[in-house]
Amino acid sequence: MSTVLAPPSAAAPARSRLTAVARVHAQNWQIAFLWPIGILAVIAGITWTVLALVPRGSAEVNTGGASFVFFFGLVLFAQSVNQFFPFVSGLGVTRWEFFRATTAVVVIHALLFGTLMIALSAVERVTDGFGVGMRLFSLSAPVAGSVVTEFAFFVTVIALANTVGVLAGAIYLRWRAVGMWATGLLATLALGVVVVVFTWQSWWVPVGTAIADAPRSVTMVLLPLALTALATPGVWAVLRRTTV
Repeated sequence: MSTVLAPPSAAAPARSRLTAVARVHAQNWQIAFLWPIGILAVIAGITWTVLALVPRGSAEVNTGGASFVFFFGLVLFAQSVNQFFPFVSGLGVTRWEFFRATTAVVVIHALLFGTLMIALSAVERVTDGFGVGMRLFSLSAPVAGSVVTEFAFFVTVIALANTVGVLAGAIYLRWRAVGMWATGLLATLALGVVVVVFTWQSWWVPVGTAIADAPRSVTMVLLPLALTALATPGVWAVLRRTTV
């Protein structure tokens, strides 16, 4: 790895140290960008070929393959934390510096892929689904409401997935497999409690109606943004007690 960080005795400016940590993350740029773009291209190519082989209008295919980007970001940042946190810690980078630099990389990654997704969505609309009526990247108009909302949705959901990945990586570093299993168990219990309470109180219909009637900017942008804001302090709470 070619990135060099200033040793702890050097009076390196905080901004330059954060940039150096971000460059460590950037060592993974082929995996972070080329691989997901390549996989998206394969998914799009297979979908396009299937639609080109059948009579126009006889099949409506929306595989949801583009949602792969969200899961990829989660796995990518979980691996990045496990790979890079011990490395930069050995070079004198503080936990706070790593947390801030990683948060910045999460945001940049979400903005770049959000821009890619909205660009592909625009091309898909202009070309009538790449000439075969394919809808792979764009959201349906009633769901998105507007291009701005769709772009904000992509960015905020990708940022949420990335942040969950960072949190998962931090939990694994702190407690290893036991922490991951315990987190999964707690998440399952919490979900189970929600399901039981909603069913007991007959809340499913009114809550579903409230979500359907709410402005798209609330359900598609502010909600994932709020979840990201809740998860981010959790990342710091785990990292600040993690030893390597």
